Amino acid sequence: MPNPISDMMQRVRHGLGAEPGTPVRAATSEEARFVADAFLIVLGREVGPLELRDALRGFSLADASGLLVRLISAPEFRLLHDALKEGRDTGRDADAEERGLRGIGPDDRFVRLAYDFLFGRPVDPGGFQHFTGALAAGETRTNMLRSLILSDEFAERYRRVSPEGGIVPRDTQLCELANPAKWDNPEWTALLRDLGLPDNKVSMHRKCYEFTQLVYGLRTLGFLRDDVKVVSVGAGHEAVLYWLANHVGLVVATDMYEGVWQGVQSREGDAGVLCDPAAYAPFPYREERLVFLQMDGLRLGLASEAFDVAYSLSSVEHFGGVDGAVRAVDEMARLLKPGGVLVLATEFVIAGPPHDETFMPNEIDAILARPGLRLISPLDAAVYNRYEYAAVDLYRNPHQTPHMVVRFNDTIFTTVFAFLRKEPALHA
Repeated sequence: MPNPISDMMQRVRHGLGAEPGTPVRAATSEEARFVADAFLIVLGREVGPLELRDALRGFSLADASGLLVRLISAPEFRLLHDALKEGRDTGRDADAEERGLRGIGPDDRFVRLAYDFLFGRPVDPGGFQHFTGALAAGETRTNMLRSLILSDEFAERYRRVSPEGGIVPRDTQLCELANPAKWDNPEWTALLRDLGLPDNKVSMHRKCYEFTQLVYGLRTLGFLRDDVKVVSVGAGHEAVLYWLANHVGLVVATDMYEGVWQGVQSREGDAGVLCDPAAYAPFPYREERLVFLQMDGLRLGLASEAFDVAYSLSSVEHFGGVDGAVRAVDEMARLLKPGGVLVLATEFVIAGPPHDETFMPNEIDAILARPGLRLISPLDAAVYNRYEYAAVDLYRNPHQTPHMVVRFNDTIFTTVFAFLRKEPALHA
């Protein structure tokens, strides 16, 4: 009967895949078997000839722990581990995996190796008795390994062995232009879905970005609490209002609720919401925590320093140019407690000439540079220097997606999003 380890050893000794003249260490069959068993138990598959060759270079059983740490830290194991933890299909051929594990030898040897490789310790008598008994009764070796990998003991060892493993770099900026990179941040996209919005990239939209960036920033800054009071300016009846009502103590939504916005843009200014807010709710919400008020965003009839958060999403550009936007920011700042956060989204021109109801970069600077307010972090206005994009023509068809960059004729713009902190007043 062919011996796969012996056959593979012969191929390794003859330098399979090596450059002519490259010396290949003559590994022992015991070392080769250790490597093969480690691949089967940790990665759930047989080692390839080239992998075996490379693993045996400079390898000795005295340094076996280094190989095991490498396998446990490998992306391949991370994907396998996460699939098992989340109850997903691992993509492996279960029959082939079980056949490979059966080739390791008797049950007692298999159990000892599994503990050594996965837990980094000898098997205890209780564990040995339990698992050898289960295997003798017909349990599969694949299921035994699954139970070890999903155990609390292995979770603790995994954290020690690979503490930074699996942490994929993600974009966490708060002050920026509407950023497609946010769709690659799992925490951000989880909030997107929780708002009832699609998370596929073809459906990218500035409005979805604005809602999600708002709640992501508030969560990051610690403002999603039951003692937090929020006021929204130019609020309409947007879904994010109802979401916030489920996560903070009070939301006061203000808008004119009259004029052109009653009949366009999904009837965002529909005055009906003043009488029956629940009729506009996209999901159940805490009704006692959301109030709609008809108010002018430049003259809000609310007490000064009464709110922890004041925000406006794509509204101040309709308040009368830079002067109107500045007045709106000042009015929101008046409502904030010291240490509170003002959140502003509006239109930022990234190319082309000025256009009504958009702002040039220097105008954005003027709007944000108000006394007593400071940006929480530097504003990244260079997002679209890094992307190729197609600007959606709002005159021709505003319903196209992705809808992250748009244009009015030659004026190309997107959303700018900023978080500003209200600084405590200086007393004489």
